[in-house]
Amino acid sequence: MAQSRNKEPAPGPVAGAPAEEPQGRGIMRSPASLAAFLAAAAGICAYLGYNPDLVGHLMRLSPRDALLLYALGLFAMGTNGVYQRVVSKTFGIDLRPREWFGLAAVTAMGNYLTPFSGGLFARAAYLKRRHDFPYTDFVAVLASNYMIVIAVVSITGMAVLLPLAAVDRGLWPLLLFFAAALSVLPLSLFVPLRGLGGRHRLLLRAQQVLEGFARVRGDRVLLAKLTGITLLNVAVGALLYDAAFHAIGSPVPWRTALLIYLLTSFAFLINITPGNLGVQEIAAGLAATILGAGADMGFLASLVVRAVTILLAFTLGPVFSCILAKELAAPRDGAPGTAHGEP
Repeated sequence: MAQSRNKEPAPGPVAGAPAEEPQGRGIMRSPASLAAFLAAAAGICAYLGYNPDLVGHLMRLSPRDALLLYALGLFAMGTNGVYQRVVSKTFGIDLRPREWFGLAAVTAMGNYLTPFSGGLFARAAYLKRRHDFPYTDFVAVLASNYMIVIAVVSITGMAVLLPLAAVDRGLWPLLLFFAAALSVLPLSLFVPLRGLGGRHRLLLRAQQVLEGFARVRGDRVLLAKLTGITLLNVAVGALLYDAAFHAIGSPVPWRTALLIYLLTSFAFLINITPGNLGVQEIAAGLAATILGAGADMGFLASLVVRAVTILLAFTLGPVFSCILAKELAAPRDGAPGTAHGEP
């Protein structure tokens, strides 16, 4: 991968780039996404209403538990920011701490305020306006991030499950699931990057993922760094779920919390509501059922993790929105008196 942000962007169409998002289609999707979000929120409230005993578990959260959960959530947000810093530095952009952490906070808030991970569009727009980071490069790196996450999550899941599945045949479906997810990576090496073509949106997105992964895969140093950060994020996410289960008075073994987090990580593939509300909770409930932790407890633990992420997003997001807005208004290095390098 080139070490300068001034390189030419990859040729061909890149689906999902913020500057090329069809306006009409975006308007049509927003009401549907909002309706799905409201339906998910209503479903969660109804579920808790019909199971008042579960609310009692939520009331068991102590200030100490809340502080630990908040600290873990803050650390997870920080690792997301470090990920962006490492990627940006590869392209010759040295983000300040208030930028790389602030972008993580604003992205988290934006994903709840707008449909289909709208916070990512805000991040892409900031990097483009402030640092001339091309949308095509942003989308390519984002696509490669998904592939790295799938690889790390799948390999970790298989490593944890292999010794357990040897004595518990009921875990073999999970092992096969992780193996199937991992198989996407070697298979992608044999797919011609320009062979997908067509105007269908799904085909264009598949091409985008393959191109982005190919570009990052070519830089082994960058790939190693991003893999390490993703592993750290997995560990923190598992700690969050482990702390959440303890907070609601239903502790589980560490490997169970880890596997539940790994399985819920695939929820990003079904991004139909802002913040994936409802999808992640259902995934956690199903995973907890399979692993013997109980659907209700898995659902509650996921709600606790959700509450932490929302609290972080809406306490830090507005603050860093103002900070980054001032960054956009400030003169850039080498371009005094102008915010965007224009005369």
